[in-house]
Amino acid sequence: MSANTSLAPKALLDLIAFAGPAGLTPDALERQFPESSRSTINRRLAALVTEGAIKPVGSGRAVRYQVASPFTIAAIEQYLALDPQARPLVSFDQTLLQPTPGIDPDKAVRLQGLNGLAGPLDKKFLSNFLIDFSWGSSVLEGGTYSDLDTQALLLYGERNPDKPMEDALLILNHKSAIEHLWEHRDLTVANICAMQSMLTDQHGIAEVMDSDHFLPVEQRGIAREYADVNLQRSAYLPPFRPGTGYIEKALNEIVDIAKTLHPVESAFYLMTRIPYLQPFANGNKRTARLAANLPLLSNGLLPISFVDFNRAKYIQGMAAFYELGSPQIMEGVFVNGYVRSIFRGSQLPASIRVTGFDIDAGVSKLASYVQTGTFPKDAFATAFVGSPKRG
Repeated sequence: MSANTSLAPKALLDLIAFAGPAGLTPDALERQFPESSRSTINRRLAALVTEGAIKPVGSGRAVRYQVASPFTIAAIEQYLALDPQARPLVSFDQTLLQPTPGIDPDKAVRLQGLNGLAGPLDKKFLSNFLIDFSWGSSVLEGGTYSDLDTQALLLYGERNPDKPMEDALLILNHKSAIEHLWEHRDLTVANICAMQSMLTDQHGIAEVMDSDHFLPVEQRGIAREYADVNLQRSAYLPPFRPGTGYIEKALNEIVDIAKTLHPVESAFYLMTRIPYLQPFANGNKRTARLAANLPLLSNGLLPISFVDFNRAKYIQGMAAFYELGSPQIMEGVFVNGYVRSIFRGSQLPASIRVTGFDIDAGVSKLASYVQTGTFPKDAFATAFVGSPKRG
């Protein structure tokens, strides 16, 4: 847009909307309205914020303004396509530790309701879940082990000699943490810290000491206090307040809030807020994925295995939450991923199994039902839609 001389509220709002998720700073707006003083621009901005039309992001000289209405997914993806260094730096926003924005409550209830065909959460289920989660979560970390590699390692102790040692250790650490999860399902900070410690254990193996996946013993299982974190390929700056105990207090707040939520909402909340806070020196997303299963398992619901999660969309979704406070992409990733996990953990009626079915099409219909509320019509999809389980 070319420079404007009129500072009518609509012109200001249109300019900010045109900027999309990147928003505009007061300096940029001053260049667009050369006939208006900075104090006049600030008054107009304050009025639009009060009306709820725009919102400030950041503070001080780094503040910028975005429209308050949700961005389209296309606009978010266009923004994230920019090099992270070209995107404006975004500081930690404590208000995002609140449960909203989150997954839509109606969608959470519909996801819970798909557990109608869930098999028993027994040792047989655990043996499969160990493989699925270890593999699925490791892939999201960039691990190179396949499903078969993971089975060979966990069932027979056979490491793929053609793949890095750190990838094998990543799988084995997941197994240890999952077994802990299975025996300790209480949603507590101590439980989360214990799983984080297992997920990042180096086991004294010299070959993995320089890996980004692991931590020295003094940094495992404790909220960071003097360790800063730098997210690669992101414009988000996590909180760093050494000597204040803030990170530990905020992690306790996250757990306290998660306990008050519907189990599926709680899972989504933990999956997004733990990485947003970055309470540990490493392993935050891994820890969050495992912690997301605490409210599900403790309420008798199937856990999320993270198999078939779209890695690119997952990374996009987390970046959109970090930098824009938007859960839109992550909600879609979560819904599709949990639907697939529910399918993998369900016992299909013989009438459906003997006639055959298209798994991808069925999962797509179930995900559409969760997103829209439109009741599925085919036998495969309707078999899953039962009364929501209550914890």
